[in-house]
Amino acid sequence: MPNTETQPRKSALIYLLFFACLALLALGVFSAVQIQLKGQEVFGSSDQVPWNVIIAGYVFLALAASGLCLTANFFELLNIKRFQLLQKRAHFLAVSFLVPALAMLAMDLGQFTRMHHFILYPSLSSPLWWMGTVYGIYLVLLLSEFWAIHKGYARMAYTFSVITLIAAVVATSILGGIFSVILDRTLWFGSGTPVWFVFSAVISGIAAMIFMTILTYSLKGKPMGEDLQQALRELGTILTVLLGIGLVFTVWRLIASVYAKVPDTFFIIASPYGFQFWVLFLGVGILVPFLLLLTRTKRKSSAIELAGLLVLIGMYVDKHIFVLAGQLRQSIDGTTAAYTSTPAEWGLMVGTMAAAILLYMFGERFLSLDQAPRHAEAEKPKAAPAPTDEPGAMVVSLPEESVARG
Repeated sequence: MPNTETQPRKSALIYLLFFACLALLALGVFSAVQIQLKGQEVFGSSDQVPWNVIIAGYVFLALAASGLCLTANFFELLNIKRFQLLQKRAHFLAVSFLVPALAMLAMDLGQFTRMHHFILYPSLSSPLWWMGTVYGIYLVLLLSEFWAIHKGYARMAYTFSVITLIAAVVATSILGGIFSVILDRTLWFGSGTPVWFVFSAVISGIAAMIFMTILTYSLKGKPMGEDLQQALRELGTILTVLLGIGLVFTVWRLIASVYAKVPDTFFIIASPYGFQFWVLFLGVGILVPFLLLLTRTKRKSSAIELAGLLVLIGMYVDKHIFVLAGQLRQSIDGTTAAYTSTPAEWGLMVGTMAAAILLYMFGERFLSLDQAPRHAEAEKPKAAPAPTDEPGAMVVSLPEESVARG
């Protein structure tokens, strides 16, 4: 039974988070207005470094949204009921990430009105056009699946689970393919980039599912059921394995890049992104949560929650480094370009994050995200019928001797 003395404190924290997000959203709206009025002049990007922090933030949010859908739908298809307790929350959280992310990406055009060119003049040979189109279709499928789950349409939800799972993999791989086909960007080029994007999307999705679920129940002061706690512990175990594989994958990427003397590699391991890579990504984002989950403290929800938060930080830093460091070396003359982010970029970024949190809070308040799908609710065992003395009732009794022999 929750402690009633802590309820006012929990409510105060929720209101504090709400108003803080409103303030950050206002900052994001102000930055968006500046972008609409002045265009790309307020960005730190240039002809040498055309993609900025906004693109890194979009990649992170889009991959996290895809990872949430991939994980939830995978467990749905396996019909594991304790993981289905997280299905509704995971899908709305994916929507909460993806909608602000797409809006932020549109702001990167400098003028929001330029979006009509994307719709009226499709470029079938452009990976960017395919990425935007597929993610738009994916968002529609995601909303449709959430609606089916919310209404309790089991068959429809199952069908959308299959379709949306495939769409999430396609969208994520296309997003990675945008980078992997650019031959002049040696840090991006290669078939391993889409694979890493899909893999890191799953890691980000599981981490977001763990962190947001535990944080939500903690702020509401609501106890979690045993099945939900077991599901979160098992997700922590899965996350531990994936972090170990991700660490091995990262080490081999470094070995191959250093051995092949890829120039862009030194932007990551040395300057200007050495600290972000070694400390924030490899240390805070992979090693610390890996060791935290590997120890006995993984049974505590607070340890799993902290690990999920650290992984999310590390996954963003990874995309930040990947997007920006890959553009610094200029293939034409071999020089190194410079990039400095601007207040407008970071204002739009934090405003987008605040919008995602506010959208999730709306769903938590009005859409009962902790409610399990109707088809996932365990059937209660039927009690044996009580003996009755009514006429016509059949009562079977064993002789006392037969009972004694048994």
